Amino acid sequence: MSKTLGELAQLVGGRLEGDAARSVTGVASLGEAGPQDVAFVAAARFKADAAACRAACLVVPQDWPAGLATASPWPAGGGAGAILRVADPSRAMVAIAAALCPALPLPPPGVHPRAAVAASAVLGAGVHVGACAVVGEGVRIGEGTRIRAGAVVADEATVGDGCDIHCGAVIRERVRIGSRVVIHAGSVIGADGFGYLPGRAGPEKIPQLGTVEICDDAELGACVTVDRARFGVTRIGPKVKIDNLVQIAHNVEVGEATIIVAQVAVAGSTRIGRGCVIAGQAAIDGHLVIGDGARIAAKAGVTKDVPPGADVSGYPAVPHREDLKHQAALRQMEEVLARLKAVESRLEELEEKGDA
Repeated sequence: MSKTLGELAQLVGGRLEGDAARSVTGVASLGEAGPQDVAFVAAARFKADAAACRAACLVVPQDWPAGLATASPWPAGGGAGAILRVADPSRAMVAIAAALCPALPLPPPGVHPRAAVAASAVLGAGVHVGACAVVGEGVRIGEGTRIRAGAVVADEATVGDGCDIHCGAVIRERVRIGSRVVIHAGSVIGADGFGYLPGRAGPEKIPQLGTVEICDDAELGACVTVDRARFGVTRIGPKVKIDNLVQIAHNVEVGEATIIVAQVAVAGSTRIGRGCVIAGQAAIDGHLVIGDGARIAAKAGVTKDVPPGADVSGYPAVPHREDLKHQAALRQMEEVLARLKAVESRLEELEEKGDA
């Protein structure tokens, strides 16, 4: 779609420095934007990248340095690109992207001829079931939910209103999904928890008799696995956002509006509070309590409870400032060792002179 810069400025409540009548057709990153695109920059430290950007318009903070525009030549007439000053460039770009690049149309209601839907399943009004999708016995699916191609909703599972279960996702037996939940391609919700006892013939499986509950407005990325509980429920709270390739083990509880970034692993029976942020590749041991608002840095290895509001990093995870001190000390070790060797060498020389 095409919009003028003036229309975009009005849309986001920004102050435009440039020709309001010029049209743009897309959005792009600083390095990839062309003369028909809008790009954004969040802070002045990116001014070198911004100056080299060839976007038609750059969305910037209110305090962006005067005269620092983009290098974009317009197809007719040339000249620098425009500047659009806003209170929050990232949030403004969400609205601009939606205006210039509308989402693909939703699939129409109905059951595809190549889908398999059990006779005992109950589908609400406006449900879409795509090609090769499977809906099992006793399943209940709420109004307007989309079960896309190749997805599986197994026996006695429930899915609420307005959900989007993407291609190849698997919702196992008796799992409960709330309303407006998004589960991306390849995720598996409700596989057996990892539980075994030692036996004479090898590990003996512990039955996993519980379920999984995904609460309203949660979103799970691609290839996320949430295991069913041994007893009771593995619970993902309302508005939780989980990135791709995350493992949530049996009986874990994740509190409301927590964010979990890619490749995180959470061991069994750990309780994560509300509003936490767990960065990429962090690992959290089992039977721990992560307090509300805690922040866990990338690659951290959490082996103890984390208090509410704490920032932790490192392995084993410690308060972030303490970890920074450890890292600073390690960086000095080479110099310290060199000085120690010099002292030892000097002592040896003095001892030899004393013996002489």
